Amino acid sequence: MMPGFGGLSLRRGTAVLFAAAFAALVGCRPAPPPPDLAPEMAAAAITELWSQEQMNHFKVTFHSDDLVECGVKNDLWKLVEVTDRNGNAWATTYRLTDRGNKIVTAINLKETGRGHEILLKGPYRIEVTGITDGSQPNTRQVAFRWDIDWDRAADDLKACIPRFELSGTQTALFQLDGNSWRFVSYLNPEEIQAPPQSADSAPATPTVSMPVTH
Repeated sequence: MMPGFGGLSLRRGTAVLFAAAFAALVGCRPAPPPPDLAPEMAAAAITELWSQEQMNHFKVTFHSDDLVECGVKNDLWKLVEVTDRNGNAWATTYRLTDRGNKIVTAINLKETGRGHEILLKGPYRIEVTGITDGSQPNTRQVAFRWDIDWDRAADDLKACIPRFELSGTQTALFQLDGNSWRFVSYLNPEEIQAPPQSADSAPATPTVSMPVTH
């Protein structure tokens, strides 16, 4: 046997065992927890959809005695006949013009002046008001307030539609996808999971307000 060979083999064996033990220890470490959904992240994801003309059609209902006339004068909508398959007129309604289609998605105007319905499409501002756990694992509910970004809105929109009517609230559902959160859908009121309430527990995620513009 060559001198020192046994000691060298012992040292090599010890090193191999140490490396194996270290690898096993590293492999047994728990995976890092997924990132939490921050208000800034949620607002940015929603705003990105809006910029692509997705999920940005919010309906408002309000009363106005001069809305119809104002829109006609500004060439936003016009009165047209509704005809049957034979071309016979049986009713009239207001339809958006090409100009009006650039500022809103759809209209349902009332001659009485009450209950006008307009389907908006922005531009919006967003303010996240709270984030809570969803009804399923790895989901979050994002409550937010939206309103028309008046500074960026078209002059035609400002001409006839009252600013104080152009706002509302929504709740968005987010789901963890790998290491990132993705927007799933808006929730109907009956789908919203109420946060747990107890005397000794704090909200799952603190309410945070943060205006974000795109």
